[in-house]
Amino acid sequence: MEKNDKLILYVNLVIGTLGPILIVLGILKYFEAVGGTGYLTPFFGFVITMIYLNYLEEKAGISKKIIWIKSLISIGTILALMYFLF
Repeated sequence: MEKNDKLILYVNLVIGTLGPILIVLGILKYFEAVGGTGYLTPFFGFVITMIYLNYLEEKAGISKKIIWIKSLISIGTILALMYFLF
């Protein structure tokens, strides 16, 4: 794969990670505003979506090391944003 193609792949990887992070924050804000107790269903759906995204990234040729790094950064970002927003 050419270097330019890998760069485009990594840009898409970052953009594809921002979407689920924003979805999690939206779910948390929604439950904060509504006061619901059904956290399990949206987060179960989020976990399934992240597993599928990791599967697709692996099929696209991204190394497992980068996938794990991206996952850890995503978790850290979600936790940091939750701390500052809530």
